[in-house]
Amino acid sequence: MKRSLVLAAAIPIAALLTAVPAAADEGVVSGVVKAADTGEPVAGACVTLFDPDSNETGSGCAGQDGRYEIANVVPGKYKARATAAGYAELWSYNKGSALAADVLDLPHGLDFSLRQGNATVRGQITDQGKPAAGASVSLTDQNQRWWSTVLTAADGTYTFSGVKADTYTMAVTFGDRTQWIRQKASFPEADTFAVEGDQVAVVDEAIAPYGKLRVVATDEKTGAPVAGACSQVEQGHPPQLRKCAGADGVMVYEELPPFGYYTLSVWGPDGSYHPVSGQRVDLTPGGTTEFRAPMKPAASIVTTVRDAKTKAPLERICVDTYALPVAGVVDADYRYYCSDENGKLVIGPIEPGAYKLLVKPLDERYGMQWAGAKGGTGDIGRARTVTAELGKVVSTPDITMDPAGTITGKVTDRATAAPVNGVCVYPYAVDPRIGFRFEANCSRNDGSYTIKGLGPYDWPLEFASSRGDRAWQWSGGAADRFAARPVRVRPNATVTENAALVPNGAVSGRILGKDGKPTFGYVYTYNARTGDIIDWATPDSNGQYVVNGLATQNVKIKYYTDAECWYRGAADFASATPVSVTAGQTTGGVDLTPCRP
Repeated sequence: MKRSLVLAAAIPIAALLTAVPAAADEGVVSGVVKAADTGEPVAGACVTLFDPDSNETGSGCAGQDGRYEIANVVPGKYKARATAAGYAELWSYNKGSALAADVLDLPHGLDFSLRQGNATVRGQITDQGKPAAGASVSLTDQNQRWWSTVLTAADGTYTFSGVKADTYTMAVTFGDRTQWIRQKASFPEADTFAVEGDQVAVVDEAIAPYGKLRVVATDEKTGAPVAGACSQVEQGHPPQLRKCAGADGVMVYEELPPFGYYTLSVWGPDGSYHPVSGQRVDLTPGGTTEFRAPMKPAASIVTTVRDAKTKAPLERICVDTYALPVAGVVDADYRYYCSDENGKLVIGPIEPGAYKLLVKPLDERYGMQWAGAKGGTGDIGRARTVTAELGKVVSTPDITMDPAGTITGKVTDRATAAPVNGVCVYPYAVDPRIGFRFEANCSRNDGSYTIKGLGPYDWPLEFASSRGDRAWQWSGGAADRFAARPVRVRPNATVTENAALVPNGAVSGRILGKDGKPTFGYVYTYNARTGDIIDWATPDSNGQYVVNGLATQNVKIKYYTDAECWYRGAADFASATPVSVTAGQTTGGVDLTPCRP
């Protein structure tokens, strides 16, 4: 009898068939032993407890009502066995052997349902024609309600006695290989066999031979081997096996257990190719399965991270990449690219283009920085630009790390001097589309905030109101980053920078579709001088939008409906018409219409 394939090669846990017991007195294990077929009590049945080392710790036998009791049970972990004349022994829970038995936390009530059986199942397990000594053989009925497990003898033979007439299947584990009869990958696929009366059923099984996997990495465009490519195979749980190729792009995995599918991932050297990930591979027992991995070329940047003073290589220093032009920084800890124990940092695979590198250490001794031309900097304008090229690994000078420092301060209302909460402070132009995370960098009820882990450089600070009731300002009360008064961070020290915020300005209008009617869209404001993103909004049901948080400045507006547009119908930031905004006031009537016919 065959079943359809499901992906489960491991032996499942059997369900508990015994009746739900009543609670036992403290220190007592008691219950009822019944016949599984009739439900009648089994007089004279005995229940024995064993510790995890298989030492007997106590027992009790049942009277005419099938009830037994074991007193003075010390709380702990046990295996339990029930026996009776004419019945197959039964272990907790519903297992046919000590090897298969579940370990219980006792004392508590425990019932058993014994099966009458006098049949025998025996056979021999072989591996490549030789006896498989010490193999684990598990017998279960086709509903997986009852299990028994034995180990094979030196000649590979096994025996199950006291087996009830039923339909069964069998799983065999030998070393790192598990299979179901006949050489099947899972329970649903396994063959079954019938056991009748007091007969002897002979079931032999040959362990399927190991399989071999040959992985070939090639360039998707040219078909050439990808020298130095690496790969990993896993079967849903450790261990994960890894290999790297030589000049031929070939990686060979020997002696893989043949059943259950493998997941394969392949990646290029130093991030020079986009990875081929999560590929399913089914092996042929005793044969070689070849997997060809065409790989798409990518760009990559490689550098080394060092201590600025000692020049020692540093690990756990991570980098976020920002493609030019950088309109805003995403305040998130992606940790995509981090240095290894040798200080090597591979940034890739990435798309070709020009990038700025924001360095965010996991090692708290060091401070965040923009990677500068020489050392770190807090000013993105002074950060080095690294150009990544398709199909190339581009080297950039070492990134050197300095000790961290802290900025703290208080945010108040400029008119009333009252503390303002919910203002998040960032050492760069933050991209508001990812939302605000209320952490130490956001002001509390007393207006105080703290930014830790900054490198000892000059940092412009942006004060962004999460409530939309104050203008977004920069350190020194400036309206944009270029005018900001930088805050000098000191290594292993705390400096103070306070901010007094003005009321927010706003720009408003309607978003209209091609038919001149209100439509949905997204509206983003950017400082007209720096290009930094400020805040954004979506319209109401009438197409009316309001973007808050604006200080006195000129802004440029980008919006999306069915296409990306800039006010008024401009193709890009440079040609967009600026809109003048004043803090505490709303500039209205800025309607946004489709930029394409």
